[in-house]
Amino acid sequence: MSEQEINHVNLDLTEYNQGTTVVPDSYYNPNIAPLPKNAKTWTWINYATIWAGMIHNVPAFMLAGLLTFEFGPLIALMIIAIAYFTLLIALYLNGHIGTKWGIPFPSSIRPMFGIRGARVPVIMRAISALFWFSVETYAGGLILDALISIFYPSWSTISADLLGMPLHLTISFFLFWFLNVLVLFKGMDDIKKFELIAGPLVIIILGGLMIHAITLANGLSSLFQIRGNNVSLPNIALAISTMAGFWATLVLNIPDFTRFSRSQKDQLIGQTIGLPILTLLFSFIAVGLASAVIYIYNIPSNDTINYVNPVNIMYLFTDNPYITLILGISLVIATISVNVAANIVSPVYDLISLFPKKLNTWSKSAIVSAILGLLYAPWLWYNNASSIENVINLIGAGLGSVAGVMIAHYWILGKTEIKLADLFKPNGRYWYVSGYNVNALVAMIIGFSVPVIGFLIPKLSLLYDYGWYLGLFLSIAIYLGLERKREVKMEP
Repeated sequence: MSEQEINHVNLDLTEYNQGTTVVPDSYYNPNIAPLPKNAKTWTWINYATIWAGMIHNVPAFMLAGLLTFEFGPLIALMIIAIAYFTLLIALYLNGHIGTKWGIPFPSSIRPMFGIRGARVPVIMRAISALFWFSVETYAGGLILDALISIFYPSWSTISADLLGMPLHLTISFFLFWFLNVLVLFKGMDDIKKFELIAGPLVIIILGGLMIHAITLANGLSSLFQIRGNNVSLPNIALAISTMAGFWATLVLNIPDFTRFSRSQKDQLIGQTIGLPILTLLFSFIAVGLASAVIYIYNIPSNDTINYVNPVNIMYLFTDNPYITLILGISLVIATISVNVAANIVSPVYDLISLFPKKLNTWSKSAIVSAILGLLYAPWLWYNNASSIENVINLIGAGLGSVAGVMIAHYWILGKTEIKLADLFKPNGRYWYVSGYNVNALVAMIIGFSVPVIGFLIPKLSLLYDYGWYLGLFLSIAIYLGLERKREVKMEP
């Protein structure tokens, strides 16, 4: 880029006690700059409802059910609690950056990796988020298609093939995709309002349905009739690690949300209510609903595994159209809720960070992100459960190593201090060598590679099984060791 093409922007950081400065627009965009304090309006209620909107999704419902049939209900809930309480610690540590400095993930990662080097974890996070966006969009399309087919059976007879799917499913898929874009398009304020209604509404509806089902099953006894068939300490530890990997993506981009927080107290209380507490409630609902309907409808033991899917449960209630309609609509709302908040917000910020001039508005980046999600063609591989599980574990390992570098730099080396203007300045404090902090990249690569070795070599599978935790702690140790060897101590 020639010097003539570079414009300069006045950056007022007086609210953060860092004065005013001028930065080139090469790596700057208003969407990834520190928020003014008057824009930081989210309370603990908003964070609780954001999480309420993210936890009630079909994959989480299915995971809760699978854990129940594998370990029994009490151990399943214990696994979920341990996994999510450990995640909460990492979420708070990284969320602190957004709350204190008003910046999203693509900016908050620059002090660790360098202004250019930050592109690597940003791209990793975008790839994984768009993967999940494609998974949830296809799941939502299936739910919408099933709901329409129940009330209009002729819908499923539209069987002409388009894009490798029956035409009726293709239409449902793209209609659901459009509903996601509609919620996403206008920005974070509209997303906040949507989640404020959607999150609690879906939990109330599913909770009411669970109570109804348990009443029909003559109490909770049906739930506790399930006995785990794979209970052992190694298997429990493995399940905890897998559950942690399920939300590893949010550990990184939680600053995208906490940058709007009024205070650290708000984000901590809201996330504590939202993640471990509401997640346990939702998991209890999922376990109770699945168990009760299996008891009510005398589903044979060899078929119970199919009823960890709430769509199949919806079909069981077709004799009561009102319940079917309410459950179907709540599942559609739930899937939009998690898909927008958990999966597509991050790529919007990521693409703005990567292309600050071309994708210079939220709406442009939102459309591009949603279109990129389609390129994953989830209809071609969605039903391959083992492939999806492997992707979850690999994503967890990779993003765990990024989270480790973030935590080590921000909390231990930087003492939670950031020079905001240098986030956007070539040759500033976070430029390192040609824009890259090699130490951070090395720590991340090693932290990620060790679990991958376990994936490739079956005898070392233990490394892969605990990928998120291993990646996290390895990268912390390696990054701190490399940074402390610098001849000149890096200032925060």
